Amino acid sequence: MQITPYTRMVYYHETDRMDIVNHSNYIHMTEEARVDFMNKIGVGYHDMEAQGILLPVLGVTCTYKHSLHFGEHLAVYSTITRYNGFKLELQYEIRCVETGALCATATSSHCFTNANLKPMRIRDKFPQMHAFFTQAMEVTYAEGSSC
Repeated sequence: MQITPYTRMVYYHETDRMDIVNHSNYIHMTEEARVDFMNKIGVGYHDMEAQGILLPVLGVTCTYKHSLHFGEHLAVYSTITRYNGFKLELQYEIRCVETGALCATATSSHCFTNANLKPMRIRDKFPQMHAFFTQAMEVTYAEGSSC
């Protein structure tokens, strides 16, 4: 399956007095990218939640490499690094579209729960959704994709 990265412009409100994106905003960018990624692989959050499935965040990490600035465009490449039907882990590369510079790497880990936040295995209860996640582990990105 081939998809395009999540892309958008850096907004003024995301920057600080030094004209760079504040570190906390990179986590927001990964969340936006995760929602976009899930839609592109065919398992959108609306679809999951309509079936009573939630995907709470268990943890996040972010390592900063190069600053993004107001007006630049970012591209986030999301990949699944671990999936077992119960837990989902993703990795993100945030890049500046104009320069190609790697600005940050991040991870997020999640588990599947029902509406009462009781953990569940979607592999057993939702085999079609399980198949989408399994296939998404083979995602590649189209060359030259940008804003």
